[in-house]
Amino acid sequence: MKKSNKKLTSSQIAQLAGVSRSTVSRVINNYSNVPEATYNRVINIIKENNYYPHLSGQLLAGKKSKTIGFFWVKEKNCNSIAEDQLSGSYLVQVIEAAARANYLMLTCIVENLVDKKNVDYISKIFMQGRIDAGIFIGVNNNEPLINELVTNGHIIGVFDYYNPKSTVYNLISVNYEQDVGNKIIEYLYNLGHRKIALIHGNPSRYSSENRKQSFLSTLQKYNLPIKNEWQAIGGIYEQTGYETAKEMFRKLKSQSNMPTAICATNDAVAFGVYQALQGLDIKIPQQISVTGIDGHSHNVTPALTTYAFDYYKVFNSLITRTIAAIENKSQNLTTEFINGGLIVRDSCCCVDL
Repeated sequence: MKKSNKKLTSSQIAQLAGVSRSTVSRVINNYSNVPEATYNRVINIIKENNYYPHLSGQLLAGKKSKTIGFFWVKEKNCNSIAEDQLSGSYLVQVIEAAARANYLMLTCIVENLVDKKNVDYISKIFMQGRIDAGIFIGVNNNEPLINELVTNGHIIGVFDYYNPKSTVYNLISVNYEQDVGNKIIEYLYNLGHRKIALIHGNPSRYSSENRKQSFLSTLQKYNLPIKNEWQAIGGIYEQTGYETAKEMFRKLKSQSNMPTAICATNDAVAFGVYQALQGLDIKIPQQISVTGIDGHSHNVTPALTTYAFDYYKVFNSLITRTIAAIENKSQNLTTEFINGGLIVRDSCCCVDL
């Protein structure tokens, strides 16, 4: 069925679905007493017609809700946002940036965007007109739900998400600068390091894949060895970084095939590397130098050398441009890359050539 350009009423949705208006209401409000076949028929007609069941007379009159949805998609290895200090700090930055613009924030935490229930739950929030836009953190690059919401005309702001071919006004993104890996490898190269190992992040995330390619291209540029045993995928959390580094260096130590430095995809993974090396009695930086990316403080010894970003600037950019899209402001950048800077601490040292 072709989507209608005209907004339908709930009575018209009911007529198209061959059900009562009260059944449409029960579907919208996710009541359990609706037969599955009926529910699917109604929800499909709602989606096909881009129906927005507004929550109040003001919204029916076309006024904005002055509310933005914050959707945090948890990694499978994270039990709660309290355990993920990185995402917790993101949440605070987003809420504060929205508050500065006099917008409220509706926060939703979901396990994944694979489960149909999670996708329907998020879609319903948009369909009901509860929010003027949605901010997403923790999604894979080219996420189908994001593409669907954007296609349906919703304003979506995404952290760490980039499609160079997309120029639509309602998909707003903010990203780290693209050559971070290059700058870290160059720093280590200038310290004399020629044997550099890498722990990559989630390959479905834009920043992880970008950092990986940046690391590898710079190693290639300097004709440095790129060994499979010196590379691993360590996720984005301290625990996964620890497990990955422990296994990598346990094998390398027994083979006497040790690198002189290791680059972690982010600071949390780098802290996991610290734990693994400590357990294997490998000293930082005397035996192996370690670098991270992000710039999040952590009480580790020696202090971590990292490539740091200003997250106030990152999320202020995302919220400001998302609100500009809500308010139909012209000349609004759809994508912005935020530059960071290397912070040299005590986790790296020179090596003799």
